[in-house]
Amino acid sequence: MITMASPVDADLLRLRHEYISAPMLSLTVAQVARLLSVRIDKAIVILTTLEEESWLTRTPTGLYRRRDSLLR
Repeated sequence: MITMASPVDADLLRLRHEYISAPMLSLTVAQVARLLSVRIDKAIVILTTLEEESWLTRTPTGLYRRRDSLLR
């Protein structure tokens, strides 16, 4: 039996890689949009996805950082 997986978002993977490469990285929505060369609404979707996966957390000032970086 063959099952279909949902498509992988290359921009999401690239952003995850950026955070893996620089564990203390903290970015705003606008910075992510510039980094990935995407529109703000796409950056919000990517960041929200990573936040819902408990991979990123959003600070009260609007910065997104890796959840495990807060433990250091």
